[in-house]
Amino acid sequence: MKKILSTIVLVLLVGYIAFAAIALCSKPTGQVCKGVRLEMRDSLETGYMNTTDVVALLAKSDLNPTGRPLEEVSLHAIEDALEASPLIASSECYKTIGGYVVVEVKCRRPILRVMTNGGESYYLDEEGEVIERIAKAVYVPVATGYITRDFAKKELLELALYLQGDELWNAQIEQINVTRRGELELVPRVGSHVIVLGAPGNYEQKFAKLQTFYEKGLNEVGWNRYSRINVDYGNQVIGTRK
Repeated sequence: MKKILSTIVLVLLVGYIAFAAIALCSKPTGQVCKGVRLEMRDSLETGYMNTTDVVALLAKSDLNPTGRPLEEVSLHAIEDALEASPLIASSECYKTIGGYVVVEVKCRRPILRVMTNGGESYYLDEEGEVIERIAKAVYVPVATGYITRDFAKKELLELALYLQGDELWNAQIEQINVTRRGELELVPRVGSHVIVLGAPGNYEQKFAKLQTFYEKGLNEVGWNRYSRINVDYGNQVIGTRK
């Protein structure tokens, strides 16, 4: 009896899988697209890309599938149009039995805005790719000063990734300034001082010294006591009083 029941269950399961496969692979005939559904490929909330934005991008290329026969909707054309956007790293589309076009999108994630003395303005994502412009406001640290793109993609990207990976400094640092000599200065959100990092690199050591100075120094004498805090010298922290 057990063997008979197992055989029946197996036959039903195989039949269901075969039916589902045929249903999914069959082309919808005369079915009209009900709309677009957006799915983010990663769990990170970018905050600047939603379904309305995707539909608007497709509308510019006359590729909005809503209201069109599904059999006439080109998924490859939709993917190409989306990936032409500087905000989208990759996309994949498919049609559902229920009449929707699902758009899976992986967005670029800006972590730094660069505004150079030469007038350039752009964003860097976490892979060091340049995003020329973003229509919506993105709240990331701003880098200013004497910055070349090579310097931004190497030195500033390393610093931005370090800040992003630390909860304290990600919340505290709002601006990075690059001096004419290529040295780094930071402007914090709390306090009226400037943090002098000096030459790029050794961020773990420098920020560890800075955190100790914050905890044992500024918490005692006040956050507005110093105009500059320099962590570029060995194990020392040099504060310049106002």
